Amino acid sequence: MKVCRSIVIFILFTAVFFSLPSMTSAANPVCETTTGTTIQQFDNNNTLMETSTLAPNSTTSSVRVAVNNAILSVSKFPKDGATGKRGTVLLSKGHFTASAFLVMRSGVTLEGTMENGKSVTTICTESRSEPVTIKILESQVGINNLILDGKRKTEDTVTGEPRKYYVSQHRGIQVTSIDQTKSTDNLVSTYPTTDRDGDAKRIKNIIIEDVQIIGYEGYGIYLEHVDGVTIKGSDTVYKKNMNITDIGYAGIGGVSANNVTVKDTKVSDIWPGVKVGSSQQSYGMAFSHRKVNTKDDANAQAKFPPSNNIVVDQNVVANNPTWEGIDTHSGQNVSFTNNVILNTRFPIVVGGMDYNGGKVSAYPPRNITISGNRINSHRMGIQDDYDVYDIEKNDTITERGITVNGTQFTDLTKMEMGFLDSVVIKDNYVSDVRTTVETQGGISIHVTKNAIIEDNTIENSFNNGIVFLSSNKFTKLHRNKIQHVKKSENNYIQAGIGIRGSHNNGNFNNDYTTLPLTLTNTLIENDHIFTEVGREIHFQVGSESNLLNNRIGIPPDFKNQDGFTLKPECGVDTTLKCHQSDN
Repeated sequence: MKVCRSIVIFILFTAVFFSLPSMTSAANPVCETTTGTTIQQFDNNNTLMETSTLAPNSTTSSVRVAVNNAILSVSKFPKDGATGKRGTVLLSKGHFTASAFLVMRSGVTLEGTMENGKSVTTICTESRSEPVTIKILESQVGINNLILDGKRKTEDTVTGEPRKYYVSQHRGIQVTSIDQTKSTDNLVSTYPTTDRDGDAKRIKNIIIEDVQIIGYEGYGIYLEHVDGVTIKGSDTVYKKNMNITDIGYAGIGGVSANNVTVKDTKVSDIWPGVKVGSSQQSYGMAFSHRKVNTKDDANAQAKFPPSNNIVVDQNVVANNPTWEGIDTHSGQNVSFTNNVILNTRFPIVVGGMDYNGGKVSAYPPRNITISGNRINSHRMGIQDDYDVYDIEKNDTITERGITVNGTQFTDLTKMEMGFLDSVVIKDNYVSDVRTTVETQGGISIHVTKNAIIEDNTIENSFNNGIVFLSSNKFTKLHRNKIQHVKKSENNYIQAGIGIRGSHNNGNFNNDYTTLPLTLTNTLIENDHIFTEVGREIHFQVGSESNLLNNRIGIPPDFKNQDGFTLKPECGVDTTLKCHQSDN
């Protein structure tokens, strides 16, 4: 009797034990392999060299081996001297399910089959295996016409309730030779620097075109220490062919990435991001560098160069309810042009890196262009951006439109103030920014030098059309159209142009020194169009050392509601007395 009872208990224990893995992974749908699919090898002249067919009931391990062997075989074909291309691995229609990642080789393009203009080839990896689907560890690689399905978890593994997960290492395509198992601090001593040797180790000349990336808990595409990456779609109108959706952290993330172009790509549904303090941080497209965790370690941080020469043009980013659409932290020579951002809390953000819990900021961006972008476009009478790009307008609140920030310091030596030098913000359309604080609005700048803000349209927003925070030097504003600026629920004084901080003048330093006003100082031209904005220009109470050129057309003895008088001489040689209360 005792023996029988022991056997029953053993059977029950065994059943429960072996059911646990399936319980924890059941929320991740199984990738099903299509039998009878083919793998073809072409040389660089597009001559078919070999065809293999997957056997019925192929295991995921055998699928991985077959595809990786084909890639390795093509990498040994003769190389085209001009392009570096050796050949193509073409996968037929169907599902290719690998037990772990596929590894690309130099000179090889991995391509799926197209029918009626759409890819019909899907690749995924098993949820219990290596979480990256395709790894690119060498230069001269192409990925075309594929569907990558990450099969991300959609249920809580304990309660079974619907939810989304964030797992940084779960990625569709990973382009880097940097060891991703090591922490940033552990990479300090081995990370390639920006000298000739370091640049030689960058992964170069990568093209990713017309790839559907679905359901990854970390990144759709992750780039680190690369030079020369193009991500693009052939559908230049609706952005359907290069599509990244249902991503846990970032659609496209670049770290120490040089010469990257992202064009005609759609990124949508970014959730939940990583919890930082009280916020859930996630990104549509972001370019940055690794941040050290050691406090004030300037030498360590200098090992990780910023991203440089980034072009993000004619893309769509939508449905990021908690954080940022298009972003660069500390990027240099970056242009964000002609993009559409919808249903996103912070559509375009440019800034540096925060340290010590946000108490210190350093490494400002440099040479930034933000032009031709549309934020929350919902024009009446014609088809709007939501309809064109098949995005449902939801209740996401956009709290800022375009935000451009410098930093406290240029680096962690803390020897010099970190101005963002040279930024152009022009020809953008910003709508429906519903900020609840007086320091935000359609376009905001902070700690900048030589900023140009011109020919933008800002409408239906709260508190400010354009807002100056502190320490903006040599700013030029021309021909902006600002209309329908409303009061937020906190009843701040709304303004077309709000001067909400101090030291907005021509002085390089913030030492309260005044300079004679010339056209090289801050210049707000009298050529803007204001419609229902409250104040056209409003000086925030408590701000000081705001040396603004007289061409803004402020009348003599104009007194605002905060008790400040702008005397006639303020337009010629501004001093502190021009901003002190008469009361």
